[in-house]
Amino acid sequence: MNTNTLYIAFAGTRRIAHGPLRDVLPVLKQRFDSDPADMVLVFDTRTGRQVDFDLRGSLDQVLQRVLPERPRGPGRPRLGVTSREITLLPRHWEWLDAQPSGISGALRRLVDHAIKVEPGQDRAARMRAAVGGFLTSMAGDQPGCEEACRALYAGQVERFEELTRAWPADIREFAVKQAREAAAAEKPGTQQEAADAVIADLYEMVWNRGDYRAIERLVAPAYTIHSDPGDGWEGRTLKRAEYQTRVQFTRRAFPDVAFTVLETVATGERVAVRWTATGTQTGDLPGLPATGKELTFSGQTIYALEGGQVAGHWQVIDRLGFVQQLG
Repeated sequence: MNTNTLYIAFAGTRRIAHGPLRDVLPVLKQRFDSDPADMVLVFDTRTGRQVDFDLRGSLDQVLQRVLPERPRGPGRPRLGVTSREITLLPRHWEWLDAQPSGISGALRRLVDHAIKVEPGQDRAARMRAAVGGFLTSMAGDQPGCEEACRALYAGQVERFEELTRAWPADIREFAVKQAREAAAAEKPGTQQEAADAVIADLYEMVWNRGDYRAIERLVAPAYTIHSDPGDGWEGRTLKRAEYQTRVQFTRRAFPDVAFTVLETVATGERVAVRWTATGTQTGDLPGLPATGKELTFSGQTIYALEGGQVAGHWQVIDRLGFVQQLG
């Protein structure tokens, strides 16, 4: 399975887990061990489809079945490809045969390019279909569900929010976030503008001002630090409270830290940010006692967006320059 895909799990109408499988499966396993008859529904957030897992055995065995470790040996890494049959016209095969990377490589590049440039209306339709599938399973018995689905597919976000106001909070929260993101995807210019606004507020409200109330609005319930060399939280998926702890860790060492966003570029569910920051180290860092020195550092971050919120990042910071200024 794709380890970057996010899943959401419900026990009745209450959300019990949300994030990548490595974080969701332990929650499912714990509930299964407590009561094997416990009814939990799990959904792939990209497709809205319900998924099931074999939770028998130990947690390590469950993880190995669902997320098997691929052995690393000499040579190029395996891509985890899947074989399927496709039908093309002769001219298509002729063109593919002439590609230097081979037929499979050429097809992968074509699909990757199509994903990156997916028209906004197509992406919005795909997202609404996913929400619709989720609602069929989770909200079919809720008042006004049929009318709410019509509003969803028509792109009438405000009406959708109004019609779902009396629904269980966790179901409504997820559905409304997805509906908002779908609406933003199909409007020319709004995707970049919405991404810019989220990123600007994240740095200004949360990191610069320390307004942790804004985390609820700006940060997804599950925030994954995919890659951030030198960061103590690298590789982890954080809940909002843990994300706040991470911010506080920095602000205790640099109470006057000030980030400046220099440039953002949004494409699909990713936002690339180039930024710089200044701060005075009046608090301790691991291995670096307070120096009282003012420093400037910079970095580049790619954020993952989900439902109009930041859901993770890949980041590179000039940490060597950072340490040299404090030395």
